[in-house]
Amino acid sequence: MLETPTARIEGNESPISITKSAFVSHFLPLESTLSLIIPVLNKEPRLEEVLVQIQSLLADYQPELVLVYDITRPELLDAVIEEQRELEERYGARCVTRTDRRGFGSALGDCSDDIGAIPSMLAAIEGGADVVAGARYMPGGGIVGDDAKQQISRYYSKAINAVSSVSCDDVSNSFRAYRRVVWENISNEANSFDISVEMTVKAAARGYRIEQVPAVWTNREAGKSHFSIMKELPNYGRWVLYAARHAPSRFLLVALPVSLVSAVMLTGWMFGWGRRR
Repeated sequence: MLETPTARIEGNESPISITKSAFVSHFLPLESTLSLIIPVLNKEPRLEEVLVQIQSLLADYQPELVLVYDITRPELLDAVIEEQRELEERYGARCVTRTDRRGFGSALGDCSDDIGAIPSMLAAIEGGADVVAGARYMPGGGIVGDDAKQQISRYYSKAINAVSSVSCDDVSNSFRAYRRVVWENISNEANSFDISVEMTVKAAARGYRIEQVPAVWTNREAGKSHFSIMKELPNYGRWVLYAARHAPSRFLLVALPVSLVSAVMLTGWMFGWGRRR
């Protein structure tokens, strides 16, 4: 998602190019124990509400707040820059603005994700996990305002689990905690919502430990979702194939050879039966 955006960093007036590695080193310093990366598309009506909740819930952790703005409407840029200055002063947030393409847009920034689940996610990281998913489809998780998009997401996660060893009931939710080493060692191809799936399946393929905690997703009450099911289908489809190839399930490892042997035997039998006739 952050491969080569054009960005404004902390008051720089001219756009600059920043790679993912540069983003990590600049915005996620080694001395920082916890960094929360919050994507925002243009101006998010409920962003400050999210920051207030984080400030209250995670005061003991003293998290570093990194707000990543994707600006697709140039006429909003001046207003966004002014908003960023206010958020930097009020919450100590660090801001980066991308003006050349759209990434996630809104995630934590629209109050959809379960901020109350963050302490459990951090506890799992402290317990040895490398990636922790806030899972809607496990016991204790849920969705407020379930719709067709979430139904498809639920079955998509089942498909990933069926063909791969990825142990996650909710691979498509972007609400994740990552150990820094995972972010540094996994390169990204995705530049849209499917980046969370990419990170998860690639982490599983590399042997990183993946865990999950229950989380409740609340569909947007303000603003508008920018997720398009038809547009995203090819993006998500490629990671099913990647997971099956690079992190296959035990069932798949057994089923494929058996299927191939059965096909060969059936072909041989049919060929021999044809010759006998």
